Amino acid sequence: MATLQLLRQEPTGVVYADPAKPDMTVRFRNNTTPKTLNSVGTKNYLTEIIYNDGNNVTIGGIAAVDAISVRLRVSGTAESAARLAVILHSLAQQIDAWTTQKVFSGFPPTSAPVIPAAA
Repeated sequence: MATLQLLRQEPTGVVYADPAKPDMTVRFRNNTTPKTLNSVGTKNYLTEIIYNDGNNVTIGGIAAVDAISVRLRVSGTAESAARLAVILHSLAQQIDAWTTQKVFSGFPPTSAPVIPAAA
């Protein structure tokens, strides 16, 4: 497991990188925009976490570097933070099953997504 270091600060967030493998980065992007809910103004917080890495693969006997990316995008108001946390936790618990079911290779999940009911 690599310990990343702060590479740079950007106007919308920060980027971390592995000094030993600079193509491995994690970017945190944040944006705040006005939002109206039932005529009441509030703020919407949009956060993206983007993992990028180069993965060594062999295809047909030829070595190559596959540029891979994992992106998580979360949007909602501060008042919805608890509900967002429930959904994210539920998603995290299902990743192993979906990986086994080859969802990330284009197959539909054989187990339906589960999202706990709102409190």
